[in-house]
Amino acid sequence: MPINTLAPFLLTVIAGAMVAAQPAFNGQLSGHLGSPLRAALVSFTAGALIMLAAVSVLAYRAGWPSLERISNTPPHLFVIGGALGAVFVTTASWAAPKIGTGSFFALLFAAQLIAAMAIDHFGLFGIEERSVTLLRVLGAGFLSVGAWLVVNH
Repeated sequence: MPINTLAPFLLTVIAGAMVAAQPAFNGQLSGHLGSPLRAALVSFTAGALIMLAAVSVLAYRAGWPSLERISNTPPHLFVIGGALGAVFVTTASWAAPKIGTGSFFALLFAAQLIAAMAIDHFGLFGIEERSVTLLRVLGAGFLSVGAWLVVNH
């Protein structure tokens, strides 16, 4: 595997393993704080502060984007990623302790794959179109069956 493929592959595997632990920690935090919304707020605040520090270090070397570049960015792009992340973190904080982390992620992966295939197929949100094929549908079907097995057995 070439390095330009290996590095993103390995980082994705590491990130996936880290994300698998996130609902467990946020679920515990939710229990301590008495609310998944409070847990999500703390999680996002901590993440924002860590990202501020990381971006500040990188900006010291590479600079900040110009005001022109910022003003040419569609306004919804400043909000939508964080809003979608807030839904995920809040839902994970609430649902994972109730249904288990394995069930949560089984359902999440199946739903993500089906939604991602629709996004690819229709070229939504600026993504290049990639047609749904029979093999892709079979793969999504197998993943969905796997999710069902994890949730129900």
